[in-house]
Amino acid sequence: MTLIRTPEALREARTTLGLTADALARIVRVEDGRTVRRWEAGEREIPGPVIVILETTMGYLDSIKQIDQQLEMLRSGKMTSGETTPAGRIDQTAADIERLTASRKSLVEALEILTRQPADDSSDRVHWYTLQRTTPLFSPPQKDEWTIPCELSPEAALAYFAKHEGFGEGLEIADDDGPLTEFVLKKREVVRRQVGASQRLSAGQLVETYAVRRRSR
Repeated sequence: MTLIRTPEALREARTTLGLTADALARIVRVEDGRTVRRWEAGEREIPGPVIVILETTMGYLDSIKQIDQQLEMLRSGKMTSGETTPAGRIDQTAADIERLTASRKSLVEALEILTRQPADDSSDRVHWYTLQRTTPLFSPPQKDEWTIPCELSPEAALAYFAKHEGFGEGLEIADDDGPLTEFVLKKREVVRRQVGASQRLSAGQLVETYAVRRRSR
């Protein structure tokens, strides 16, 4: 796993992704590239949500590269797959190529989601995301609600919860509210309140709700 915990690692990841400082700033919803350059110079600490986005993105990129290597070996005949049965060996190379190709497509789509540029309208405002179980467990130490107030897309918010709250298999927005939907993700406006010299944030009006389930293995 590629860790993005130092200014040098941040700069290398941005370069690998082919992003300018301004482009990365738009993705992580900060004012402009000057903030990114301050992170890369070590003048400011890299925010946790930014680390999650970049580590998740680099993880997708690393997985795509690994799949490309496996596909190249399978297609060239340098590597085959299958199993030996009493009736003889069953070649599963074609099935594995199909499976890896589908996995690669999913990873590319996820990578595009995390690195897409925000629309040139009010949709890039800060939002407050809350993940809740549809059926609370009420059983400590099990949690039923998780919150992150930040400028992230729903998909990136789910990536944050999956990484930091123990959802090892990952979380994804469901296509419908079927029986496999275990959570609901609520996107709310952020209310800013000035308290002395600092600002305090709280959840405001509900903007949108998403059905969420654990990612299938």
